[in-house]
Amino acid sequence: MGNVIPWSQIHPSITSQEPFVAVVIIDPQRQICVSEMIPFEVESLANADVAAPEVIAAAQAAAAKVASGYRARRKQTPDPDLPGEAATDRPGSLRVLNGGKR
Repeated sequence: MGNVIPWSQIHPSITSQEPFVAVVIIDPQRQICVSEMIPFEVESLANADVAAPEVIAAAQAAAAKVASGYRARRKQTPDPDLPGEAATDRPGSLRVLNGGKR
């Protein structure tokens, strides 16, 4: 597979030899990068019927932790120049957009 990138090339601190799901939020304007890695069992990858729910659950857990960390980081340094922040009491809130693959 030509599209596989070793994690060490993305970030040298990632040294896991076990499978995991990672979610990263990068906000270039604010210089915030929040990430979370959720491990899952190697055995669950042997069967597609077992692997799919395991990977989805790991991605959901990682996304929830990342969103929470991102909101906390945004609240530490509010920026009134960003749209929507001056008009709300929740400067770090995230929006869920409709659409995507079903």
